[in-house]
Order: sequence, then structure tokens, then C-alpha cells
Amino acid sequence: MTQPSGLPHLSNNAEYATHQQQLARSQVGSSRSISSMKGLLEAENGGAMVELDVCGGTSGFKTGERIVMDPDPLIHDTIWRRCQPRNSQASSAEETALSRHGTLLSVGVTAGRNAAELKSILGNSNSRLKPGAALIPSSTRTSQGDKTSLEQAKPRARVEVDIILSSKTCVQGGFLQGHVKVRIRKPGRKESAVLVSGGKIRVVGFECINGEDDRHTFYQTSTLLSDVSSSFEEMLGTAPDDEGFAKAKEGVFVFPFSMALPLDGDAGNPKGMLHPHSGITVRYIAMFSIKVKESDTGKRSIAHFYRDCEIWPRLNPSTILAPAPVPLQAHATKSLFMGGSGKVTLSASLHRLYWVAGQQCCVKASVTNHTKKTVKSVTLSLLRSTVIFKPRPYLDVEGANVEQDPDACQTTTTEKQIAESTLQMGQHGSRGHASAKGWWTGVPPGDAQEFCHFILIPPDALTMPRGRLLEEEYTLRVSVSAGSLGTDVHVKLPIKIINFLSIDPPPTYP
Repeated sequence: MTQPSGLPHLSNNAEYATHQQQLARSQVGSSRSISSMKGLLEAENGGAMVELDVCGGTSGFKTGERIVMDPDPLIHDTIWRRCQPRNSQASSAEETALSRHGTLLSVGVTAGRNAAELKSILGNSNSRLKPGAALIPSSTRTSQGDKTSLEQAKPRARVEVDIILSSKTCVQGGFLQGHVKVRIRKPGRKESAVLVSGGKIRVVGFECINGEDDRHTFYQTSTLLSDVSSSFEEMLGTAPDDEGFAKAKEGVFVFPFSMALPLDGDAGNPKGMLHPHSGITVRYIAMFSIKVKESDTGKRSIAHFYRDCEIWPRLNPSTILAPAPVPLQAHATKSLFMGGSGKVTLSASLHRLYWVAGQQCCVKASVTNHTKKTVKSVTLSLLRSTVIFKPRPYLDVEGANVEQDPDACQTTTTEKQIAESTLQMGQHGSRGHASAKGWWTGVPPGDAQEFCHFILIPPDALTMPRGRLLEEEYTLRVSVSAGSLGTDVHVKLPIKIINFLSIDPPPTYP
């Protein structure tokens, strides 16, 4: 039998057949490898899935089912619109327009730009906008024609908006509810039709120093009106174009909404409300905005309106109010005026760090008196320490770059006593009396006592951790005295104050 040329010598037909099968199998493996690589490429582009190749292919994978299998053009178009990559023509046009025309409040920008954006949309102390006000351009190369004006700052706005809330107070994890009102004015004789796009609801929390332009956003969450209101399309007269603009119908439109406030925000978390004092303020606003464009000139503007609200953080009561593993303690030893050579030792403790505004705070005190005088009073004082950080670029050791160094600032610290509770020594029992005034009889010389006393925390007190512009902390001062003319012995304990709404929020439903 003649063997094919180029093949090794085989002893019999069986060996030759085996060699041919191995050669065919290697060729099949190569074709499977090419096919699997094609499948991996389609999977990477989102066009197909990948299946495990159990038939012995060299790569171990093969092309799976197509993700879009329905030939119905309507279904295919819907899937394509939702799943197309971000570098599509429509998305590119929208992103280009956004970068050119700007937005109301940017995320992840410098503190200076953030303060400038807030100033432009908030208006003055009466919320009045400067005539002809416009958004801060996103680029220094933005031309005058590309600037986006504020619709509410025009003498005669084409689109007027309002947001009305169902409640002023909301808690993280709940729902901000209300309704949005949009008024589309009839165009004048020389005016063209107006186009609208992207109605959005924002909730923004920021710190500010009164009388200065320094503001800092620490919390921001937003959602499209079309996602939280089912009737938004009633205002549109045409289908949206590539940039999302559609012709708006004339008239007044009301859209109820229910917006969820996420527990973990991508742009910070709420801190609660801080009532204005010492020249600082913490504010929250609920704002609705919608993009506006003139159909003939293409000039753009944004109609916006905001109202003040309160947003509180959500805290777990079983965790935040749990006793500390080790009580918070402080000790002090001191001699008293004309009390001899002995000293008074004071120990005070709290069984937890966090307390609720408006509740009674319990302090355990231990007094050991080795002096000649009687300890007659115990005073609990709640001290509030407010620190204001005013940014100063010239203090930055790296140069005039205050955006990178939050410590390049001038600080002002104010301490104030906001609550006090004094326990006075009562009367001792006397002959012929079944009782006496008071429940505590002081600590006489050579005696030691343990007792508890309470102080009422003001309902508007709130610990505010340091942000960019402010910090507010509280300290509990415990002091004992042997009389009005003598010196006292005192210790200080740290205390953090939360609001009751954070652990027992009002019910809200979507």
C-alpha cells in the first residue's frame, strides 16, 4: 500500500487511521479556538454570552446565545436604546452639550467652583436672582453664545417652575414627597416655540458662613422627574431629539412625586439641622430644575426653583444608644479654699457617649472628701464649642491652592454654656419631723459618696462633625463646691448629641 508523501512510515493500517484522526482533531481544535475567541469578543462588546466548551476545544469556551434574539424591530430598538454603549452618537452629543453649557450643581468639583455655583442659583438673602444671571461656565473657552442663563432671572420667563413639599422634615432612607408645578407661557409675536428637557429634582445640603461667600456642599442626591412621576410626558408635544429636548405644550402642569432618599449617598450624607448661631448655618434645599431651549436660536437656559427643608441622618438606635464597653470616666483631685491640707477627689462617668436632644442625661459622680469643709453642691454644665474654618489660600504651605488643603484656613472658636443643673445640699433630719427638704445631704469631711444627677439637654442641640467650614462639639462639665466663696473641683466628659428623628423617623411611603 502506498502511503501519502510527507507522512512518517506506519507499520499498519490501524496506526495510519489513528494518525489521521489525531490530525483532524487538531484541525477542529484550531477552528474551535478561533470561534471561541470570536465569542469572547462578542461577549466583551455586549452582543453575546459565552458558554463552556465541553467537547475538548483548546480554549475551553465557545460562542453562546445572542443577547438580542427577537427580530421584532420595536423590541430590538427598545433594547438597543437602553443598552447601547455610552460612546454612541446621541450620548456624545448630550455629553458635549453638557460640558459646553454646564449644569446647576456639579459633583466632584473644587470647593471654589462649588461655592460659586451655589451662589449663582441661590440668589441674595431674599432669594432674588441678579438680572441676567447665568450658570458658571464649565470651561474658560465657553463662548458668550454657549452660556446658559437662568430662566427665573429673565424679565419675562418662558418657563416658570415651583416645587411644593408635603413635609419640611425628612429622614435618610425615607421619601421626599410633594408636587412640581410647571407653567409654559404662550410665545409672543416674535418668539418661537420652546423646548424642554431633563426635569430633575435635587436635594442639597450645604454649610455657609453668614456674610461671606464661603459655602460648601456636603450632601447631594438627585433624580429625574420622569422616574418619580408617571405623568411627565403629558407636558411634551413631540418626541425628544438626540439631545433630549422636546417641544413643550402651553399651560400649567402639576406632577406629584415621591423621591427616595438613599441610605448611602454617592455624594455624602446628611448631618441634620443646625440652628443659626455664631455666624454659621447648615441648610438643606429641595430644588426642581428643567432645561429650556429656544427652537429658532438654540439659546439655552435653566428654569429652577427651591424651597428649604430638613434632612436628618438615619441611625440605628440599638447601636447608637448601646452602653459603652467601658464607661466614660474623668477624675480630678484638688484642695479647697480654707479646707486644710486634705483634698477632694471627684470622679464622674457616663455609661454611653451618644445622647438624644431633649432627654435627661444621667451622670454618675463619686466624691471623696478629705478636707475640713462639707461639699455642698454639684453642678452639671453643658458646653457648646463652635469652630469656624475660614479658607485662606495664602496659608497653604504648598502655595495658593486652598482646594487641596482644607487646613489652610483661619479658625475662630466660640464656647458657650447652653444648659446647667445644680444639685444643692438638702436639710438633715431633725427631731419632730418626718421628712426634710432635698434628697442629697452633701459630702461631709472624711466621707465618700456615690450618687447620680441629671441635666436636660436642649432640644435643638446637635453634634456636628467637622466639615469644610464648621464643627460643633459638646462637653459635659461636672463640678463640686463647698460654698460660693471657695474654689471648685471639676472634670469634663465628652458627649455627642443626636436628634430623636434619626432613631424614630416619621413614616413615609412611596
